[in-house]
Amino acid sequence: MFGLRTKRTIRDRQSGLVFQWRLPVSSHFSFLAAIGVVALISAGLAAAVRVRVGGPPRLPERRGSLILVPQGDEWQALQIMAMEAGPMPRRESPANDPSVLAVIADEMAAASAPGYSYQPRLRPVTVKVPPIEQTSDSKSSPGVLPPLPKLQEPSQNPPLPDPSRPLVLAKGGLKATAPDVLAPASLARGNRYLLAYDADGRVTRVTTLYAAEPATDDSAELWLRQVILEGGSKDGGWTAV
Repeated sequence: MFGLRTKRTIRDRQSGLVFQWRLPVSSHFSFLAAIGVVALISAGLAAAVRVRVGGPPRLPERRGSLILVPQGDEWQALQIMAMEAGPMPRRESPANDPSVLAVIADEMAAASAPGYSYQPRLRPVTVKVPPIEQTSDSKSSPGVLPPLPKLQEPSQNPPLPDPSRPLVLAKGGLKATAPDVLAPASLARGNRYLLAYDADGRVTRVTTLYAAEPATDDSAELWLRQVILEGGSKDGGWTAV
């Protein structure tokens, strides 16, 4: 191998080449030393580098931040912002409004007893009692009692009850004029409503205070909105019926 290189070097010189492309090997020991150094480096790299095949897959890292806010004004502000930004924001119920509760309490305090309440009256009954000296053992009763009234048989077709009409419970000469339309069946007797009226006596708002049976529709509210109130405040106000 080295002899062939030497022959080629001599041939190039004889051919008149400007550069010496093939130089003869000066020493065989240096060539062998270079091969040994490369072999040692390759062995060291092969021992140092380890390749893992079929290892567990690496999961992506999940990081987050946690902020602790103490109880106070800042906590309440953040809570309100979170609830308002959610799908179900918080809304206050008018039933718990202090102003509405105050109006209801004032109207109920000023209300009087219903005018159709029945007040029974006792009728005097005279009983003739004979004197003691005229009584004897043969008599069965010491006096003469009036005969008992006879019970009337119930009619097969009882008369229909009168249509319900609103009864104003507030004082001050306030009068309610019912519309010509027949009252609905849902407007049962015993119900209590709070009405708001304007300066002309027209009802603008109806609030149920008490109902013996829950209403299935708004027919009672629509009928009460047609009621005209007379003798009320010039600027309007509230009343209970």
